[in-house]
Amino acid sequence: MGVGGSMIRIQTDDFSLEREVAALIAGRAGVGGVVSFVGTVRDEADGDRVEAMVLEHYPGMAESELARIEQEACSRFCVEAVLVVHRVGRLSVGDNIVLVAAAARHRAEAFAACRFLIDRLKRDVPLWKKEFTIRGGSRWVEVCPGCEAASGTGGGGASVGADGVGPPVVECGPDHGPRERSRSEAEVSWSGLRVGILTLSDSRDLAADASGAALEQAVRAFGGEVVVREVLPDAETRIREALIAWSEGGGLAVILTTGGTGPGPRDVTPEATRAVCDRELPGFSELIRAAGLRQTRLAALTRGVSAFRGQTLVINLPGSTRGALCSLEAVADLVPHAVRMARGEGHG
Repeated sequence: MGVGGSMIRIQTDDFSLEREVAALIAGRAGVGGVVSFVGTVRDEADGDRVEAMVLEHYPGMAESELARIEQEACSRFCVEAVLVVHRVGRLSVGDNIVLVAAAARHRAEAFAACRFLIDRLKRDVPLWKKEFTIRGGSRWVEVCPGCEAASGTGGGGASVGADGVGPPVVECGPDHGPRERSRSEAEVSWSGLRVGILTLSDSRDLAADASGAALEQAVRAFGGEVVVREVLPDAETRIREALIAWSEGGGLAVILTTGGTGPGPRDVTPEATRAVCDRELPGFSELIRAAGLRQTRLAALTRGVSAFRGQTLVINLPGSTRGALCSLEAVADLVPHAVRMARGEGHG
């Protein structure tokens, strides 16, 4: 049974291995060894040259999941203390990404705990990575199936394709890196659909609205027209008012909301949506949650709904960029058909 404390942080700033390890073992005379792992940004992925990446996390949930993993490590292994530092934001080739360390009386326990921590972090913590290549392309990347199997899941992950618009398809490459293949965008056509994108956040404005911007890019890639995009705080009355105004006066076929779908006290998007809509599409929500669960089991906590207000389809998506894109991809091909049926045009 572990006896020590821990240091767990998610931050944008760089870290020093030497200083972090010194702080980890300070005052712990029983430490006989420290095993550490440092992950860095590499310059190549699946044959493409990478120049940078962006890492995102689900605030609150990511920290809670890290704390749970740390507690499990301390209960499984005889460690004096453990450390996890994970960076988020934009990072360049060679930059540090993550530091995991375990201090114990004996090396075997330190090695085992360090391996356990990084494997579980990669599998369970809601952190997402988008790579940018020197050719100007970009793509979200998921842990490959082989690496997930090594951490005990036995299952694969999901990733969207180039520029965050492609389908959730990942194969494991020979070096255990992700090898993606993209479904033709012709299979998803939103031609003629007018779309509104509503981001719900108490902390973002339009300039910092990464998930809304990514959804706008995805809609345009599908051939749809983004008519209006706005950021509102997590206030149920204001969300209701926006959904009513957009559906009645904007001539919108689809309204995509992003954010406010979790179990927190300020997460009121589902309540606001249900209050103004008249016909739910539970199958859409089931597909969205299923897609999320292929990335992280925390997707079970999302409460988003999909429903019609008149002839306008409202789809609640998660607040993270990765979560919003993968959730949209899960139902994108069904949206035009659902809209046609709501208009009384049948299955044509």
